[in-house]
Amino acid sequence: PEDPRVKAALQWLGENYVLDENPGMGAEGLFYYYHTMAKALSVAGIEQLKTKTGTVDWREALGRKLLSLQSPDGSWQNTKSGRWMESSPVLVTAYTVLALEHVFRALK
Repeated sequence: PEDPRVKAALQWLGENYVLDENPGMGAEGLFYYYHTMAKALSVAGIEQLKTKTGTVDWREALGRKLLSLQSPDGSWQNTKSGRWMESSPVLVTAYTVLALEHVFRALK
Protein backbone atom coordinates (compact mmCIF):
# COMPACT_ATOMS: atom_id res chain seq x y z
CA PRO A 1 0.00 0.00 0.00
CA GLU A 2 2.92 2.37 0.52
CA ASP A 3 4.37 1.86 -2.96
CA PRO A 4 4.09 5.09 -4.99
CA ARG A 5 2.57 3.18 -7.91
CA VAL A 6 -0.15 1.76 -5.70
CA LYS A 7 -0.83 5.19 -4.23
CA ALA A 8 -1.03 6.68 -7.73
CA ALA A 9 -3.43 3.97 -8.93
CA LEU A 10 -5.69 4.44 -5.92
CA GLN A 11 -5.66 8.19 -6.35
CA TRP A 12 -6.58 7.83 -10.03
CA LEU A 13 -9.42 5.44 -9.21
CA GLY A 14 -10.69 7.79 -6.51
CA GLU A 15 -10.76 10.67 -8.98
CA ASN A 16 -12.13 8.73 -11.96
CA TYR A 17 -14.27 5.91 -10.53
CA VAL A 18 -17.34 5.15 -12.60
CA LEU A 19 -18.99 1.90 -13.68
CA ASP A 20 -20.90 3.04 -16.74
CA GLU A 21 -17.77 3.52 -18.84
CA ASN A 22 -14.02 3.12 -18.97
CA PRO A 23 -12.96 6.63 -17.89
CA GLY A 24 -11.76 8.58 -20.90
CA MET A 25 -12.45 5.65 -23.24
CA GLY A 26 -16.21 5.20 -23.11
CA ALA A 27 -17.17 1.61 -23.92
CA GLU A 28 -13.74 0.73 -25.29
CA GLY A 29 -11.92 -1.70 -23.02
CA LEU A 30 -14.75 -1.57 -20.50
CA PHE A 31 -14.47 -5.14 -19.25
CA TYR A 32 -10.68 -4.99 -19.08
CA TYR A 33 -11.13 -1.86 -16.93
CA TYR A 34 -13.51 -3.77 -14.64
CA HIS A 35 -11.01 -6.63 -14.33
CA THR A 36 -7.96 -4.47 -13.64
CA MET A 37 -9.86 -2.20 -11.24
CA ALA A 38 -11.09 -5.19 -9.23
CA LYS A 39 -7.63 -6.73 -9.16
CA ALA A 40 -5.93 -3.51 -8.07
CA LEU A 41 -8.42 -2.74 -5.30
CA SER A 42 -8.46 -6.32 -4.05
CA VAL A 43 -4.68 -6.66 -3.98
CA ALA A 44 -4.37 -3.29 -2.22
CA GLY A 45 -6.82 -4.47 0.44
CA ILE A 46 -9.28 -1.66 -0.23
CA GLU A 47 -12.84 -2.36 0.91
CA GLN A 48 -14.27 1.17 0.65
CA LEU A 49 -13.00 3.38 -2.17
CA LYS A 50 -12.90 7.11 -1.48
CA THR A 51 -14.20 8.94 -4.55
CA LYS A 52 -15.06 12.52 -5.48
CA THR A 53 -18.67 11.89 -4.51
CA GLY A 54 -18.12 9.88 -1.33
CA THR A 55 -17.16 6.39 -0.27
CA VAL A 56 -18.10 3.38 -2.38
CA ASP A 57 -18.33 -0.28 -1.46
CA TRP A 58 -16.66 -1.16 -4.74
CA ARG A 59 -17.18 -4.92 -4.36
CA GLU A 60 -20.94 -4.61 -4.04
CA ALA A 61 -21.24 -1.96 -6.75
CA LEU A 62 -19.04 -3.76 -9.27
CA GLY A 63 -20.58 -7.15 -8.50
CA ARG A 64 -24.08 -5.80 -9.11
CA LYS A 65 -22.97 -4.04 -12.29
CA LEU A 66 -21.32 -7.14 -13.73
CA LEU A 67 -24.27 -9.38 -12.90
CA SER A 68 -26.62 -6.88 -14.55
CA LEU A 69 -24.61 -7.15 -17.79
CA GLN A 70 -24.70 -10.94 -18.02
CA SER A 71 -26.31 -12.39 -21.14
CA PRO A 72 -29.13 -14.96 -20.86
CA ASP A 73 -26.70 -17.70 -21.96
CA GLY A 74 -24.44 -16.89 -18.98
CA SER A 75 -21.72 -15.08 -20.91
CA TRP A 76 -20.64 -11.45 -21.05
CA GLN A 77 -19.87 -9.38 -24.13
CA ASN A 78 -19.15 -5.74 -24.84
CA THR A 79 -22.10 -4.90 -27.08
CA LYS A 80 -21.10 -1.25 -27.43
CA SER A 81 -17.49 -1.66 -28.59
CA GLY A 82 -15.57 -4.48 -30.19
CA ARG A 83 -12.23 -2.75 -29.80
CA TRP A 84 -9.52 -4.96 -28.30
CA MET A 85 -11.65 -8.02 -29.07
CA GLU A 86 -14.24 -7.14 -26.43
CA SER A 87 -17.01 -8.25 -28.77
CA SER A 88 -15.77 -11.80 -28.07
CA PRO A 89 -17.90 -13.42 -25.37
CA VAL A 90 -15.06 -15.84 -24.62
CA LEU A 91 -12.59 -13.06 -23.80
CA VAL A 92 -15.07 -10.81 -22.01
CA THR A 93 -16.49 -13.66 -19.95
CA ALA A 94 -12.94 -14.50 -18.86
CA TYR A 95 -12.33 -10.86 -17.84
CA THR A 96 -15.61 -10.83 -15.95
CA VAL A 97 -15.04 -14.10 -14.11
CA LEU A 98 -11.60 -12.83 -13.04
CA ALA A 99 -13.17 -9.57 -11.84
CA LEU A 100 -15.87 -11.46 -9.94
CA GLU A 101 -13.19 -13.58 -8.29
CA HIS A 102 -11.76 -10.39 -6.78
CA VAL A 103 -15.22 -9.07 -5.92
CA PHE A 104 -16.10 -12.17 -3.94
CA ARG A 105 -12.62 -12.98 -2.57
CA ALA A 106 -13.31 -11.19 0.72
CA LEU A 107 -16.45 -13.26 1.31
CA LYS A 108 -14.49 -16.50 1.83
